[in-house]
Amino acid sequence: MKLQVKQLVFVFPAVLLLLFSACASPAVPQTEQETRDEQSVTETPEETENVSFRWKDAEKSVIKTSSWGPRVYTTNNGTLIAGYETLNGIRTRISEDNGQTWQEATDASFRPDKTCANVNFFEWEGRLYLAYRATGEQEDGIFTSLQVSVSEDHGKSWAHHSTIAEYLEKDRLYRGVWEPYLGEIDGRLTCFYANDFPELTPRQNIESLTWNGEKWADRQIISSGMEHDSRDGMPVWTKLSDGGYALAIESTRYRDSGHPFVIQLLYSSDGKRWSEPVDVYIPKTEGSKAGAPGIAELPSGQLVISFQTDEDASEKGDATSVMKTIVSNGTPVPYLRTENFTAADNVFDTPDGENSIWSGIWYADGYLYATASTMVGSELKKIKLF
Repeated sequence: MKLQVKQLVFVFPAVLLLLFSACASPAVPQTEQETRDEQSVTETPEETENVSFRWKDAEKSVIKTSSWGPRVYTTNNGTLIAGYETLNGIRTRISEDNGQTWQEATDASFRPDKTCANVNFFEWEGRLYLAYRATGEQEDGIFTSLQVSVSEDHGKSWAHHSTIAEYLEKDRLYRGVWEPYLGEIDGRLTCFYANDFPELTPRQNIESLTWNGEKWADRQIISSGMEHDSRDGMPVWTKLSDGGYALAIESTRYRDSGHPFVIQLLYSSDGKRWSEPVDVYIPKTEGSKAGAPGIAELPSGQLVISFQTDEDASEKGDATSVMKTIVSNGTPVPYLRTENFTAADNVFDTPDGENSIWSGIWYADGYLYATASTMVGSELKKIKLF
């Protein structure tokens, strides 16, 4: 993947950073009245050295046939673990040879009466956590919930840990909580998720809850759907090497101008106050969408953002969407915009009429990993970068 030409280097990057840190402004109304960093910076400091790659050079393997929505994670004991959706709930498999072969599957979800999806992992204080959503119809309405499983043995076995949030929607509009994504802020296990429960918001918000040792609490609105006139959704976030945080979401802000979903990025220096969303990928053809993002930071400081898009498809929809990635050109995260990323690369070289969807991205130990649901099931691609 050929990276873009570096931008001009300014003489006083330190001055720019001081200006940036000073421009905080009041937030949109939030549950705890948090304030938001207003990072409206137009100039770019000096960049770091970049890495370039193409997914056609990557190795490919199958995690599991007849499964969907795969994610991978490298545990602290050095093994690679994969989680994926099946008709019988969430299952995980461990690989001790970096994804070449996989051990027998282990059950990892504990709501057999519900449809379980949206897997992700996070290791915290010596334990491995797995978050997922469990949803389904009941006699009294539509039930949506976010659940957490925990492993004490690096993913060899799982137990139920906690319920992050749950709602019963009696009007059967299928609105509630979706897409949990775990991480750490200020030493506390934190979950970001999407919430469109109608009693809380007429639009969809990106929210967070933290684990206080007994329950999930301190609900915060990270990105307000009402404020942005958007159904902000599918949050994925990562802690950056500079100590800040990056959050990628799908947004419906441009639904009236030909794009049902686009990819946007938010930045926070402390995980509490967040910038306004900025565009980082808009599909190149009218009527096309880009959604379901993933995010990873490379040691070079570059961001890799994945998503699924039907921009090249002769017929639109998830059935013809493919996983692509864009890579930043070394511009610091607070300054990133669409023009600071490479052209999108079709990760699995998926042809028109097929799909590679509900994808994930992960970086660890010199390797960049990409996963997606394809025509054969849950597939993995990996490429050595460092």
